[in-house]
Amino acid sequence: MNNYHEDNNRRSSKPVAPEESALADELRKTLKGKPTRTGFNRNWFRETISFLWDIGRVLLILVLCFVFAFGGFGAGMLLGYVSTTQPLSISDLTQTEEIQTSFVYDSKGNVIAKLTGNENVDRIYISIGEVKNTYIEEAISSIEDERFYEHSGIDIRRIGSAVLSALMNGGTATYGGSTITQQTVKLISGDDQHSTSRKVQEWFSAMSLEQELSKDEIMELYLNLAPMGNNYVGIQAAAQNYFGKDASELNLAECALLAGLPKSPSYYNPLRESGRRNALRRMRIVLGKMYELGRITEDEYNEALNTELVFKTNETKSSNDVISYFAEYAIHEVVVDVAESRNISMSLATTIVYNRGYHIYTTLEPDVQAVVDEAFLNRDLFQSDPSLLVNLPEKPQAGMVVVNAQTGAISAMAGGYGRKTMNLGLNRATQAYRQTGSSIKPLIDYAPALELGILVPSTVYVDQESHFDPNNPNNVWPLNSDRSYAGPMTVRRAVAVSKNTIAVAVWNDVGGDTAAWFLSRMGIDKTADGIFPSQAIGAFTTGITPLQMAGAYNTLASGGTYTEPYSYTKVLDNDGKVVLESHPTSYRVFSAETSFLMSDMLEDVITNGTASSHASIIVNSSGEYIGTAGKTGTTDDNLDKWFCGYTPYYTAAVWYGYDNRLRQTVIPQGDRSNAIKIWYYVMSRIHGDCPGKGFAKPDTIIQMEVCSSGYAATPYCREAGTTTTDYFVSGKYLTPNMDNPCPLHLAPEETEEPGENPGENPGEG
Repeated sequence: MNNYHEDNNRRSSKPVAPEESALADELRKTLKGKPTRTGFNRNWFRETISFLWDIGRVLLILVLCFVFAFGGFGAGMLLGYVSTTQPLSISDLTQTEEIQTSFVYDSKGNVIAKLTGNENVDRIYISIGEVKNTYIEEAISSIEDERFYEHSGIDIRRIGSAVLSALMNGGTATYGGSTITQQTVKLISGDDQHSTSRKVQEWFSAMSLEQELSKDEIMELYLNLAPMGNNYVGIQAAAQNYFGKDASELNLAECALLAGLPKSPSYYNPLRESGRRNALRRMRIVLGKMYELGRITEDEYNEALNTELVFKTNETKSSNDVISYFAEYAIHEVVVDVAESRNISMSLATTIVYNRGYHIYTTLEPDVQAVVDEAFLNRDLFQSDPSLLVNLPEKPQAGMVVVNAQTGAISAMAGGYGRKTMNLGLNRATQAYRQTGSSIKPLIDYAPALELGILVPSTVYVDQESHFDPNNPNNVWPLNSDRSYAGPMTVRRAVAVSKNTIAVAVWNDVGGDTAAWFLSRMGIDKTADGIFPSQAIGAFTTGITPLQMAGAYNTLASGGTYTEPYSYTKVLDNDGKVVLESHPTSYRVFSAETSFLMSDMLEDVITNGTASSHASIIVNSSGEYIGTAGKTGTTDDNLDKWFCGYTPYYTAAVWYGYDNRLRQTVIPQGDRSNAIKIWYYVMSRIHGDCPGKGFAKPDTIIQMEVCSSGYAATPYCREAGTTTTDYFVSGKYLTPNMDNPCPLHLAPEETEEPGENPGENPGEG
């Protein structure tokens, strides 16, 4: 097989001696002087142990090399490693035809995005036939794997040389033993663990790959999957973004530079001044190696060294179409699932999804998304007084997710204020991890307590000074937002006005571990953060995204069943065959009774609680009532504002604030209700055609008049003004019993008038 160009004879020349090669010249130039002190403090005992350990590992690998070369795959250890090797899914990995456009559809079948190489500047697939007239193959094989066209997947000589290098350098090899085939295996699988078993499995996979693909096909995969820095993957994306040309037009010097990038894309980053210098030095090493191996002539070598590389200017190359936040997220989810289902790397899965003519059917509801887009273009919802923001380092931002309450599917999302101008930017709906403040209370405090039978809406707690901080038991904590205390109040009222003291007290009664467990069941797993009381009011080690909050709140909207939010229903290939189908995780977290009671309390937040000034109960276009529940959230110093709420039809979560990339920015006073305003703007407009409907009330829910004592009310409780009417679950422990009325408010005792005692005659002496 002819592995190089037909004009190979023109390029060949007599190999030079190693000490006279360009590589040796380059090394001599960079070695100057000698070290004057050690780079770090050495401990002779640790150094000895480390050295012996490294030598042991190297010897083990050396033994395995010999077993591979002479003993086959029958050795016990090898057999164990090989038997656990995950097979590579390599069907349709090579591009044999023209790139096929992939399409993304909304729930009504409308195309919302087209994916082709030209629209995705970060990775553009190119066939090896298109670059056969360049030097890219010679450059890459020379510096990465000079015997690529000779070995069967692993290079015993290279491995042995690397082992000897490690032995001569205290256990650390000066270069690796991986072939291009092995590197391609890692790029396909994404597995880059450093262990003996992983290395053996990589060898086996490389040899298997050589049996299934030709050398050209393996090289094609490498050319399209190699990391090239700055999130560019493959030589076509690198050529277009670094030199402003197609890979098929690269000259020798440009090929040599690109061939050197995968070794360390960040160190050789051509877009940075220092990285460009490093890349040019690496380019000269690659050229020297090509000359040394006889793959270019001396004239070609000298001409390439004298070639001035013209790098592309810093003008941003944008895609023909800017993909929406929702479409980007849906595509990402498809990539993740393709990678997982086929046991391949994310990089390769991305290349497949963008270039194989897939048809991705999403859950996007276009009418809902249109309203969300309208809201996020409305400056009045984001800036009540723009003049106050002139001197701020950033503009306000927000993220919003709307979920279909009946299916758990994502209906719409917005990842930032204003018109989206770039692809793959920050999506605040799914990537902004922010502290939630009080919006977490229904999920981690009150709903778990209802489920466990610890309280009912009419249960009375005392809003008072508390000492719940275990690290500072003498300090008063938590504090309410208004820094005051209201004394005894029902849980219902505490939820409506968002009392921190009572929320933490309820969390304490539930138990931190149990509360965290309930939260994890709703898709927000914070158990790794540890357990601490501030979680009861929304302070976590890492924040939570609007998508996570929408999914968790939808547990209540759906009647207690959590469904992991999903963005697509199915993916078909270009022949109409099913590639993926969505099977979202779904299970019950709360009873229907708990969900109804919590929803009913959260309606009070909107009717007479913290959101009442800026939101109201939603009605349809006919003015019919639709159940509306929600909760506000504010973090310390007003850095974050939240509103999360739902109806029987949709659940939505909104975060509002600043990215705080330069410094922390406090939300101005006039903008501190904007999360509520954005939420209500969207939700009040997407329910116009929905029939009037309240939250489903289970048959086991009853309504009773009770006294503040917790007992069934008596007429005397009414006279004392201590009664309230609320919902309860029939037959539960905390449900008042009319046979056991309030013992605190009794009928007044009758008293006898003076002189009415029979037999007494006050007139007689």
